[in-house]
Amino acid sequence: MRSVPVDDTVDNRRRSIDRKQREERNACRKVTDRCAARRATDRNGRRAENPKTQDSFSLGAKSGTRMRTALLSVATKRLSVGTASAAARLPRFVSSLERSSVALTAPPLLLTSRACLSTSRSLASSQDDMTASSYPLQPSEPVDPVHGPTKTQKPINVQANGQAAALEAGSSDASSRHHYKTAPLLPTDPLKGKIDNARKQQLLARDFRSDTITAPTESMIRAMAEASRGDDVYGEDDTTNSFQAEIAALTGKESAIFVPSGTLSNQLALRTHLHQPPHTVLCDTRSHIHRYEAGGIAFHCGASTEIVAPSNGHHLRWDEDIKPNLNLSDDIHFSPTRIISLENTLNGTIFPQDEIVKISTEARKLGLIMHLDGARIWNVAAETGLSLKELCDPFDTVSLCLSKGLGAPIGSILVGPSQFIKKVRHFRKLYGAGVRQVGPLVAAARIGVLENYPKLQATHQLARYAGKELEKLGVRLTAPVETSMVFLDTASIDILISELVSRAAALPTPIKLGGGRMVVHYQIEKQAIDDLLDLIRLMKKEKADGSGPTTSVAAGSGAGLYSSSMTSGNAAAAASTNGSASHVRSSSTASDRGLVFQTIAASSQHSSDEMRHSVSLVLPFPDRQSALNLQQSISVDKELKPKEVRKEFSILPSSASSGTVELGVKIFATTVRQLRLSVNAFLEDASLVCRTMAEFDPLQKGIDEVSRLQLESELEQGSVGVAG
Repeated sequence: MRSVPVDDTVDNRRRSIDRKQREERNACRKVTDRCAARRATDRNGRRAENPKTQDSFSLGAKSGTRMRTALLSVATKRLSVGTASAAARLPRFVSSLERSSVALTAPPLLLTSRACLSTSRSLASSQDDMTASSYPLQPSEPVDPVHGPTKTQKPINVQANGQAAALEAGSSDASSRHHYKTAPLLPTDPLKGKIDNARKQQLLARDFRSDTITAPTESMIRAMAEASRGDDVYGEDDTTNSFQAEIAALTGKESAIFVPSGTLSNQLALRTHLHQPPHTVLCDTRSHIHRYEAGGIAFHCGASTEIVAPSNGHHLRWDEDIKPNLNLSDDIHFSPTRIISLENTLNGTIFPQDEIVKISTEARKLGLIMHLDGARIWNVAAETGLSLKELCDPFDTVSLCLSKGLGAPIGSILVGPSQFIKKVRHFRKLYGAGVRQVGPLVAAARIGVLENYPKLQATHQLARYAGKELEKLGVRLTAPVETSMVFLDTASIDILISELVSRAAALPTPIKLGGGRMVVHYQIEKQAIDDLLDLIRLMKKEKADGSGPTTSVAAGSGAGLYSSSMTSGNAAAAASTNGSASHVRSSSTASDRGLVFQTIAASSQHSSDEMRHSVSLVLPFPDRQSALNLQQSISVDKELKPKEVRKEFSILPSSASSGTVELGVKIFATTVRQLRLSVNAFLEDASLVCRTMAEFDPLQKGIDEVSRLQLESELEQGSVGVAG
């Protein structure tokens, strides 16, 4: 047998392997070409159905080319080993690739990302999954259904605008296009000829909610028309500059600045005074800057407030109230006191000027800043005869409101040192409160100073008249009538404040009340007060003979532990002692603690009453006067937010065995959260007042029982808890 040279044998084997490699590569190329042709055919069909997919398929074609190149590269690398096993595996690989040609027709963007991670069999199975779902994939449901993509990304008028643009584009009428460019955007005023200002003026004459609701007078309107029209942000409005200089001279300060509101005026002053936290503002617990300016001190200044309840129930004093609550140490655990902020008037009462001078003198010795919220300082000047300069002199800065007693449509004015006011202008701009052509509004405010300030004394006399007549009817006044405000508590004659408000609003000529606070402004008529007194007489008579409407709690209304019935007038009168309120309890034993009030319902029978949540507290006091002092000190806020929170107070009959007097407080709120906040605020304020009165703390027992009865759990269920 002829022997074959070894070299020839190796060469033949190599040529054989090269030939097989070429054949396999050609076979792989044919398979990929068939796949590409089939994909192109399918792409053309889809493009005809949906032209928008053209770009997507163009991108897919590029991805398919890259995929084929990658597959050929893989095959070549595997065959380059030069072994028989590699050559044997390639036909199976190409065969499986041909069988999976259907999978290669899938959307190329999805397929490309899977090609390097899956075999042909997994590609085919993933294609089955993709065909079962929609493409492209829909966005997931947003967590926030209000501000999600479907709610905010496309304005609701986009489609309508697009249609309008299409119609306009298709129109060949050039005149219509010109009309759209120059036509008024709004039609004729729909209220033209329908506004009855005379009727509005009649209603304001019977509106006791606040002195901010007065309407501009005709002289104000004329002054507005004649005012300058410069830009106050640039400091170029003559009317504004002149008025600011006049008020600065009137108050004895260097400079003044006009701002839209009293809240803004206070907040600008405090922010400009306070440079770097930590710092504290000391103020009365009833003060406007603490309670009714939306937490602005904390938000704008990063400051805390040290709230102090007056020990005499009327006004703060240096020795008794302010000095003990100052923090002047350098202890890093405490926020140092930087400002003492007073308010005059406060709830209609006048802060004695001699005490203000004493506080200011002592504060300046300690380097403290004095600020006055003088929203109604005009009333103080009209009642005491003191000049504005004398009233403002003890303070570094003073805020004076122009839209309350003076009746301006808008505005307050802040006075102080010139460099201070210059910085205030900077913060006013930062807060977005720079008003451009503000001259007409300032002109109206100036008319208020000229014409309405002399009328304030008359409003004080009318308020005192109302207070005296109410006391004759048995209505208890919760604060002395010193200016234009009357705070009344009709519980002493067995009438709910809410019931009086609704009955007054239902009169043929309605009377509007804002709860238990009456504000007599310069547009109020005496006849309105007389009509209100007549209504109270009628309601008192109805309570006495049992002929009036009753307030009860509907079954299943969640009244909880409270009685839903109201006692008759005779029973109430028999239960009252020494002229005290006629709210009575059936028993003082623990088993009957649920019947705290028999004459205060947990909710109204009227469907419009939204105060469905309530809680009652019973606080023990050593004597009647202590209970009255507490009520007078912290009951005012119940009248200022009548739509959200309401408080009813009652002096319960004295116990013959213990000799103590109990003050019953029922708090109503529209929501469970508001009720919880109101209860916590009341307990804090009451505890603070009791401590500063140097009385024993009557809430210790009450707080323990609140914890025992798990008031928090009951409030969550919307029911009522009992404390004390």
